[in-house]
Amino acid sequence: MKITSIAVTLAFSLALSGQAFAQDISFTKESQGPSMLILSSSGGQATNTFSVLHSELSDIPYGSKEGTITSISYVSTTYPASFGETAELCFYTAYTNNPLTCTAIIPGSEGDVTTFNGQHFQAGVTVKIFHAADSTGSIYFAQPAGEESITFNYTTN
Repeated sequence: MKITSIAVTLAFSLALSGQAFAQDISFTKESQGPSMLILSSSGGQATNTFSVLHSELSDIPYGSKEGTITSISYVSTTYPASFGETAELCFYTAYTNNPLTCTAIIPGSEGDVTTFNGQHFQAGVTVKIFHAADSTGSIYFAQPAGEESITFNYTTN
C-alpha cells in the first residue's frame, strides 16, 4: 500500500514539475500601416505583414523560442479618407503562403483574438492585417491614421 501511494505521489510530483517549466511569453511587432491605392472602379486594398524572423528571437532563451499560441493581441489602423472600410486578421503557419484562417476585425480597433489558439508559434509564423475599401469613383491614395501592431502571446511546451 505504501509503495503505491509513494509511486502515485512521485508521479504527481513529476507531472507538476513538468508544468513548472512552461512559460508565458509575449512577442510584439509593430509597423506603420501602408498607403492604400483606391481605384475608381474596384476600390482598394492594403496589407500589413508581421512575420516572425529567426533573428528577432535571439533575445529569447533557446527552449522558449517555440510554443503554443494562447492569443494574439492587435492594434489596427484605419484609413479615414476611405469609404466602406473592412479589415481582417489572417494567420499563416511557418513559411506558408496561404492563410490557415482569418477573422474579421474592426478597422482602427485593438483587441485580443483567440481564433488562432493552439497553433504552433515559431520562427516563420506570420499574421497579416488586410484592409479593403469600396470605390468612390475617383483614384487616390488613402493614408493610414497610424501604426499597427501584433503581439503573439504563447506558452512554451
